[in-house]
Amino acid sequence: MNRRGSTSASTWRDPGGGRIRGRAGSRPGGGRRPAAAAGDRRSVHDVLAYGAKGDGTTDDTAAFQAALTAARAVPEGATLLIPPGRYPLTKGLVLGPRMTVSAYGAHVLRTKDCGALVKNFDSVTPVSAYDGAGDIALLGGTWDMRGSTYQQQSDAIGFAHADGILVQDCTVLDTPSAHAVELNAVRRARIVNCLFDGLHVTGQGTDTATNREAVQITGALSAVSLPAPAYDNTPCQDILISGCTLRAAADGSRPFGALVGDHGGAKGVVHRDIRVIGNHIERSAAYGIRTTDWQQAVIAGNTIESVGVTAVQVGSPAGNALNDITITGNIIRNTGSDTSTGGAIVVSSGGDRHNGITITDNTIRTVKGEAGIYVAQSDGVTISGNTVAGTACPGGNSQGIHVRYAPHAVISGNTVTDAQGDGIGVDTDAQGALIAHNTVLNPAGHGIAAGTDDIALRDNHVTGANRAGATATYGIRFGGNAANASCQGNVVRKGDGPVPAEAAVVALPGCVGAWITGNDLRGWGGAAILDKAAGTLTSANAM
Repeated sequence: MNRRGSTSASTWRDPGGGRIRGRAGSRPGGGRRPAAAAGDRRSVHDVLAYGAKGDGTTDDTAAFQAALTAARAVPEGATLLIPPGRYPLTKGLVLGPRMTVSAYGAHVLRTKDCGALVKNFDSVTPVSAYDGAGDIALLGGTWDMRGSTYQQQSDAIGFAHADGILVQDCTVLDTPSAHAVELNAVRRARIVNCLFDGLHVTGQGTDTATNREAVQITGALSAVSLPAPAYDNTPCQDILISGCTLRAAADGSRPFGALVGDHGGAKGVVHRDIRVIGNHIERSAAYGIRTTDWQQAVIAGNTIESVGVTAVQVGSPAGNALNDITITGNIIRNTGSDTSTGGAIVVSSGGDRHNGITITDNTIRTVKGEAGIYVAQSDGVTISGNTVAGTACPGGNSQGIHVRYAPHAVISGNTVTDAQGDGIGVDTDAQGALIAHNTVLNPAGHGIAAGTDDIALRDNHVTGANRAGATATYGIRFGGNAANASCQGNVVRKGDGPVPAEAAVVALPGCVGAWITGNDLRGWGGAAILDKAAGTLTSANAM
């Protein structure tokens, strides 16, 4: 990223080569940016020069609209300057192309149900593809929707059919039943160092906070998604969400349903090159990051706490296949609920199968739900290097890692501790899985439960299975009528619990052709291997 000069209207170059007006580096709402420095040739329109007072009581709408009209009239683009102060408005700002709004230290607040405070479209002018007003920067300021008083549903900031959007260092407060930032059919958008705090959901019938993302990434599908025709199914592309905070809701409001995502979609409409990097989620009603219909996506380095359903959800309500999604280096704590399918990372599909999903090096602690990491309907998933510590659900079978309907999965190098159910479970049409070099400590159920064909367990270390003291519980369990399972080089130990697992390794009735060879099962005596299957080969195990 190159910085030219010290003005709010300098050119911001993103690593992909695109250029977006704006600048970086201040905290949300900060007031240390000058409007323009010597040598900046862009036209600057100060709302104070057009009669705004900024005293918090005077209606500054007319002054803002006059300054905005003058700025929009500059073909090469202009800066709308909002100096520090409090500015009540009864009408939002409709930005034109190549505009910068610099509002460091300003607090802009609605005093009427007037829709969004900032947008780049109206409801009557059709704009298709990415041909609407773009190359826009919104820098700094607190944008206060006052949704507890003005409750008509509205996004705070909205962009549609645009190419080149930067929203940086902004604080968005008290959004009424919608999104803090809406990206609808937008290409090359950057949402950077922003704070999203407070959602009000009232008078919306069955509407809930769970489907209200702070940043919505959606397509131009219909008037339901945004009043910005044309509805040509244009998706979003090249979107970065970085350094943002989803704040726990203020008194009297709810948390958002997610930091970023969507709750709908259409078959064949997918968003590409989405990066959600280095954000902090303090609390959400449902999801931390909801990767709805994203391709070529990266979710990395985020801290996610206290979400109601799932920290990272990958899926497609419309049944689209999603490819090449990397979830890495995230810290996830205290997530999920007693009824959620998975409290930390969930990959699932109601239609076409996903491909190329990679889940690596995440730290997951204290999860409620079916599993810490749950993957279904995905081909060739890689789950490696993750730490999962503490999973729980009322039914008592909350697994550390659970994979099903996902053939040829690679599950390697993970550490699973204190799962309330099985440490690692792979079953139901997950044939050809490789489970290798994992460490499973003190699961309440089985250490590793394998229930599908052609599965290979290599060099795993399982200690202390059956922490719950149940019957028919094992260090490694082959079931589900699995054929041609292979179990080699694993170390299985009893642990310190009062009721150890019934055996180190079991092959249950219905399994065929299991190989249980070369494992270290010392300390179990004659009960190390329990063979109830057909055609099992056992040899060279240390017992």
